[in-house]
Amino acid sequence: MDGARTEFVFFDAGETLIHPLPSFPERFMAVCAEYGLEVDLNHLRLATRRLMAGVEDRQRRGYTFSNEARKSRRFWLDFYGSLVAELGYVQDDGSLPEALYAAFSEPSNYGAYHDVRETLEELRRRGVRMGLISNFEVWLENLLADLGLLEFLEVRVISGREAYEKPHPRIYELALERGGVDAGSTMHVGDSPISDYDGAREAGMRAVLLDRWRRFPDFAGERVGDLRELTGLLD
Repeated sequence: MDGARTEFVFFDAGETLIHPLPSFPERFMAVCAEYGLEVDLNHLRLATRRLMAGVEDRQRRGYTFSNEARKSRRFWLDFYGSLVAELGYVQDDGSLPEALYAAFSEPSNYGAYHDVRETLEELRRRGVRMGLISNFEVWLENLLADLGLLEFLEVRVISGREAYEKPHPRIYELALERGGVDAGSTMHVGDSPISDYDGAREAGMRAVLLDRWRRFPDFAGERVGDLRELTGLLD
């Protein structure tokens, strides 16, 4: 697998190609501040990662939430409720989780990372095909179009339209089938060691972890800190 030429690169979306503005922690902390909750940044990062690891473990076994609007909303309200409770929020009227859900469901609150367009343009110049495998609601496609990124991604497997979510192997298989490509000639890039790295590896793809902030110092697999480093890996 590692010696094969990479013909197709699949990307995750959230925290890989796109992100909340100015960032997830900053947007989260700003909303919480309006409700009188002062958030410790390190605590937020650790709590978010721990809660998401539990969700990803359930997704591996077939749990889904993003492919139904009502179910997705319930999931995120519960997730934000658990998160703010761990961060010390004691009110129980649900208003803060509702505010967080509204903030992170608004497309205008998202943008593309600084390294995305340059990387996609270079990969296209090299003749590398590109696609998307993302756990996200259906509005992701319109957001990518608004950001001028959709044109680069010929195959788009978004869990909001499917019966599976990463890291379940079937969502990777769908991407390979729709791209008409063998797993051994593909690469998947994303920010989660579980969903993006382990899941892709189990599907037979070359996997690269995007670790922009060195959140995973003990990670032993292939990784980059900037998407522009991918061209070096392809070389």
